[in-house]
Amino acid sequence: MPVPLTAAVAPVACAAMTVIDRSRLADLTDRIRLDLANGEITAAQVAVGLHGAVVVFEAFGTATTHDRFVVFSATKPLTAMALLPHFADGTLQLTAPVAAYLPEFGHHGKGDVTVLQLLTMQGGFPQAPIEPDRWGTSAGRRAQFAEWPLAWPAGTRTEYHPVAAHWVIAELLQALNGRNYLDVVNDRVFQPAGVGPLLGPEVSTAVTVRAHGTYPPDTADLVATFGRPDLVPISTIGPDALLTMNIRSVQTAGIPGGGAIARADEMALVYQQFLHNRGGALPDDWLADALSTVRNGSINVSDGVPANRTIAGYVSGHDGYHLHRWMPPAPRAFGHTGAGGQLCWVDPASGLSFSFLNDTLHQDPRVEFRRAAALNHLALGLVHA
Repeated sequence: MPVPLTAAVAPVACAAMTVIDRSRLADLTDRIRLDLANGEITAAQVAVGLHGAVVVFEAFGTATTHDRFVVFSATKPLTAMALLPHFADGTLQLTAPVAAYLPEFGHHGKGDVTVLQLLTMQGGFPQAPIEPDRWGTSAGRRAQFAEWPLAWPAGTRTEYHPVAAHWVIAELLQALNGRNYLDVVNDRVFQPAGVGPLLGPEVSTAVTVRAHGTYPPDTADLVATFGRPDLVPISTIGPDALLTMNIRSVQTAGIPGGGAIARADEMALVYQQFLHNRGGALPDDWLADALSTVRNGSINVSDGVPANRTIAGYVSGHDGYHLHRWMPPAPRAFGHTGAGGQLCWVDPASGLSFSFLNDTLHQDPRVEFRRAAALNHLALGLVHA
């Protein structure tokens, strides 16, 4: 049975009279219970934020509202958003080469890779490796960057960088601030939202992640689900690598592109803070700046969809591909999904933020795709103005 936060689903109003429609909440929670009943997940949480607060927070299956989950690539905006003050004060330029700030990065043809290309998955080193023994120090990370070759010329294509790009982003934060990138992310992203560190050595132990199901042998049904052969997503990181997040030392390593450990209410609060920016930890005009950097014309080779990438995550867009971006049908919604179908976003139009977290990496992409489409639609439908 779901465990509700006390008084969590009471309607909340502001000057614009935006409220949560409680009568529609059961449709959202019933959809989660359907996947529980079918064995597609065994533990989950869902949270909805509005007006700077969490107004819905429930746990399902074996999870409680005290548990935390690995959010995988939903970590990426948490790290990248911490760069925004540097764009505002001019200490970091989107058009500048990354090597201007991290000279070691410039080796093996990477000298012309710009900061913007790095942030929008156009950097040209999507599968560049970084060994665990180099994660923990600036010197180790920079030595690894120096060894990376380009897979293709920067700016010529968009291809998802599962891990490598955000280690470079983390090192930029460290270089620009003269202190550990984890402290910078905590000060600019987590503390202003009122949540504890979600990345690094202080994180709680996460609910165990499991792999489940098999990749469908019938490719025709995959095409039917995703619409065209080129829209069937290509896996960029395998389950064995993802399941290493069950290892405690990996959970505490602070992997900037996929290592955050959080509850759904904490993620909903972070996205509320992105929207409201109370305390001014981020530039006042960050949203306009972030949305203006969307790269609509570049096709993501991993899923055949126009990338719609900003300097920190995805924008849902109005081109009909929001489902393929794992985003709601709200053109300006901003966020990022994570492996296993972790959902985290905020819709500036309604003020609603949403997070769904679960414990399962399903090997049939149709399962997570259909669930994300349903939950995102139902979540957005909770809000009335």
